[in-house]
Amino acid sequence: MDGGRGPNAAEQARMAFEALHGNPPDLAARRAHITALRRAARDAAEDLARAVDADFGGRPRAETMLAEVGLVLAHADWTLRRLPSWTKVRRVRLPPEFLGASGRVERVPLGRVAILGPWNYPIQLTLLPLVAALAGGNRVILKPSEATPRTAALLAEVLGRALPSDLVQVVEGGPALARALCNLPLDGLFFTGSTRTGREVAMAAARNLTPVTLELGGKSPAILLPDADLPQAARALMAGKLFSAGQTCVAPDYALVPRARMAEVVEALRAATQRLYPDPDGADYAAILRPQDHARLLGLLRMQGAVALMDPMPLAPRLGAWAVPDADPDSPLMREEIFGPILPLIPYDDLTQAEAFANARPCPLALYVFGQDRAACEGVVARVRSGGALVNDTLLQVAAHTLPFGGAGESGLGAYHGEEGFRAFTRPRSVMVASRLMPARLGRPPFGATVQRIIRFLLR
Repeated sequence: MDGGRGPNAAEQARMAFEALHGNPPDLAARRAHITALRRAARDAAEDLARAVDADFGGRPRAETMLAEVGLVLAHADWTLRRLPSWTKVRRVRLPPEFLGASGRVERVPLGRVAILGPWNYPIQLTLLPLVAALAGGNRVILKPSEATPRTAALLAEVLGRALPSDLVQVVEGGPALARALCNLPLDGLFFTGSTRTGREVAMAAARNLTPVTLELGGKSPAILLPDADLPQAARALMAGKLFSAGQTCVAPDYALVPRARMAEVVEALRAATQRLYPDPDGADYAAILRPQDHARLLGLLRMQGAVALMDPMPLAPRLGAWAVPDADPDSPLMREEIFGPILPLIPYDDLTQAEAFANARPCPLALYVFGQDRAACEGVVARVRSGGALVNDTLLQVAAHTLPFGGAGESGLGAYHGEEGFRAFTRPRSVMVASRLMPARLGRPPFGATVQRIIRFLLR
């Protein structure tokens, strides 16, 4: 988090923080805010798609509509339907020594929170947390990524019209502003981005004991069992790997394949890629957004025996699609998250070896398992660590708003989507109403014979 937009980042953060004020919105107000957000996102859908396309230098409209705007609308709809049940007070039974008292647990807002959005899905990964934060009754500072400036400016305009300024403040800026936000005395901080930056965010937030939710990345493996249906598996792998040209935190990063089927797998990947993208220079295939990432990915390819999967190969800033058979497990390709359209293939001789390979690395955000034996696939899911898992497909688990989404270890801290998003932006508060005759009051001084009998009872 180096550099920045200007010397006024700290003041900008402070002003945004102080602009958020008022009592927590009630259920009706929360529903009205989410409805306004949904309407604004729907009405601006085409403008948002054009802004993302311009920021990327080429991003398919269909990808933005399906994975960004459409997903936000669907999550907003689900939240609106379920929010009354999520906010219900839960009555709890108290122990006998509190006879006559009543107890309840209610979910209350964290308070004033900040959401730091990433560049790779600048609408979805900014607005989905916002829906959850509004559902929880919070007041929000929202910072879109500076790497997608047109989308950030449009989000600021759209949200500024749709939501009150004392409820949501959209701030635009670079790393200096992000640092300033992390140093505020916030009640909650939500960050999506790289593991390296996530560590910095957590360390800054710790100085104010600010609770954090970190949605990071990692090297998500795909494990092909010996009986995997290769045409089906290859189509799913390449659809997940090449969506947004691999610039997806849950994209399959590498694949573990049976050694005897390596050549067969490469050909299946090539056939699947050419079916998915018959025209690599057409409107369906995204560009690599950042020039530094394009150069980094080319550097990774030069160090490996990469096989081209597209014919013809597209022009820059598109990179094409590549497989790397028998990739070196110790190479840079396997040490860092690829975040691009390159799929290393690691051979294994038995399934235990494949599972051990995946488990020897930091916990990934996603695990993909392909095979025709359901029990065998479930066994791999049970034995291999990951934030989430999907059998016989890729990416689609993210679109299921009834499933929590989040990582573990280096791939993240905490979860959101659906009810888990509401819970991420609220905390449980217990309330007890005492009765005059509660036996628990007998434990007060002076500590006479009655207290001694209570102690003997407790130590029985």
